[in-house]
Amino acid sequence: MVDNVLKYLENAVNKWPNRVAFSDEKTSITFTTLYDTVRGIGSAVAECTRPRQPVAVLMNDRNVQCVAGLLGVLYAGCPYAPLDIAMPTERLQIILDQLKPAAILCDESTYASVMRANITCPVLTAEAAACHQIDENHLAAIRSQTSIYDILSILYTSGSTGIPKGVAQSQFSYIMYTEATVEKYSFTQETIFGNQSPFFYANSIIDIYPPLLLGATVYILPAQCLSFPKVLVEHLCKHRITELTMTPSSYIKAAQAGVLKEGCLPDLKYIILSGEAAHWQTLQKWMAAAPNAGVWNFYGSTEVFSVAVWCIDQEFSDDEVIPVGLPYKEVEILIVDENGEQLPRGERGEMLIANPWLCSGYYLDTERTQEAFVIDPLDRGYYTRYYRTGDIGCISEEGVLTVLGRKDSQIKRGGYRMEIGEVEVALRKIPGWKNGCVLYDQEQEKLCCFWEGSLTQKEIQSALRKQLPRYALPDTFIHVEALPYTATMKLNREMLRKMI
Repeated sequence: MVDNVLKYLENAVNKWPNRVAFSDEKTSITFTTLYDTVRGIGSAVAECTRPRQPVAVLMNDRNVQCVAGLLGVLYAGCPYAPLDIAMPTERLQIILDQLKPAAILCDESTYASVMRANITCPVLTAEAAACHQIDENHLAAIRSQTSIYDILSILYTSGSTGIPKGVAQSQFSYIMYTEATVEKYSFTQETIFGNQSPFFYANSIIDIYPPLLLGATVYILPAQCLSFPKVLVEHLCKHRITELTMTPSSYIKAAQAGVLKEGCLPDLKYIILSGEAAHWQTLQKWMAAAPNAGVWNFYGSTEVFSVAVWCIDQEFSDDEVIPVGLPYKEVEILIVDENGEQLPRGERGEMLIANPWLCSGYYLDTERTQEAFVIDPLDRGYYTRYYRTGDIGCISEEGVLTVLGRKDSQIKRGGYRMEIGEVEVALRKIPGWKNGCVLYDQEQEKLCCFWEGSLTQKEIQSALRKQLPRYALPDTFIHVEALPYTATMKLNREMLRKMI
C-alpha cells in the first residue's frame, strides 16, 4: 500500500509515461505531461500556502485542467475543496467563510465569478500556475512533512442549519477505498472510464484515483451529455467507454429519450449506479443497449464513500426495491432501532457504518461531527467509530443489504444529498416571508413548498434561485390561507402531505 495518492501518478509516469491519463472534448494529457503540469501548479500554490491549509478549487470541472488543479493542490501538501462554480454567490460566500481557504485556485473562465465573492486570500488561475517553474526542493520538503492521515479533500454537502458541511477525508481513506474498489470491480488498465460526475461530488472519486492506480485512461464527458442523451450515447460509442458511473436519474433520462438501441453500446462493461434508488425498467433498457455490461448498484455517501455493491444477476418487478448487495469485506454495518439497540437480520432500522475509509469528520465543525459519529455504540468495550447515516436499511439472512429510505428529512435528488431544512432556512430569509414548510413526496419524487402570506410564487422562486442549487429548488408550490396544526401546536405535516 502506498502512503500518498500522488504515488499512483508517479508510478504511472515510470511505467507508462506516454499513455493518455485524462482526455476531454478538446485535449488529452499523458501521465508525463500531467506529472509536469501538476508539479508546476503545486509549486505555485505552495508559494502562498502552508501544508495542511485548505485550498478552494473553483474551476470548470468538465475538463482535464480541473483534474490537474486538484492534484496540483495535493503536491502543495494542501487538502482541496472543489466547489460548484454555478452555486449562488451567497451560498459560495457561506462556504468560503466556513472553510477559510489559504488560497483559491480557479481558471480564466471562472475568475470573474470567483471575484464577485468577498475574497481575502490569494487567487490563482490554473493556466498561470501550470506554467510556474517547478520547485523540486520545495515539493520534496513538503512531501517529507506529509502523513498518510493528512486531510486530502473537503467535499461540501447540504446542512439542515443552512450551513453546508465540509466532509474531510484523509489520504488513508482515499488509498484504502481506491485499492478496495479496484479489487471489488476487477478494473484493469484497459478499462476506459467515462467521467460524468462533477469533481465536487463524491461519485467522481471512482473516475480519478482507481484509474491513476491502474494507469488507465479517463474520458471526461462534456456537460451537454447531461442534457442531451443522444450526445451521451455518441460519446460513449466514439471513445469506446467501458465504465460509466451515474445517478439513476441520469440513466432514466437516457432510457426515456429513446436513444438506447439494442446493442448500441458493445464496449460498455460497467454500468454503475449510485445516489438514488435504481429503477428496474430503466436498467432493462441499458442492459439491452450494452449486452456485455454488468449492472452494478452501490450504496454510499460522502462520509463513507462506497460500502456495499452488487452486480445485479436477477430480475425484479418495477415496484421492488433493488438491493445494493454485500458490504465490502472491510465494512461493518449495524442496523439499530430508535433506542440504538442492534436489530436481528431481516429487520429494518437505521444503518450505522464503520470502515477504514470513514471520513475524519466535518471540517471545523466539532458539534455536527459529534452528532453524526459515535464510538462503540453497542458498548462492546473497544474503539470502533461509526457514522450515523440516517438511512433506513435491512440486511437479509444471506448478508445482502437493502436501503429503504431516509430516517429524517434528508433526501437525495439527482444524486445529490440535501436536507429539507436547508430549503426552509432559505425561505425564512426571503423579505416578507410569513410562514411555511417544505415536504418531499417520495412516490412522485417532488419537493413541495407550502406557504401562507402575501408573497407570490414568482417572488419566492426568484429568491430561492439566488440561495440554493438547482437540485434543491421545490417542484410544486401550494399557497394556503392558514397552515394546519395538531392539538399540541405542532405543524400538521401529514395533513399538508394529503394536498400534494
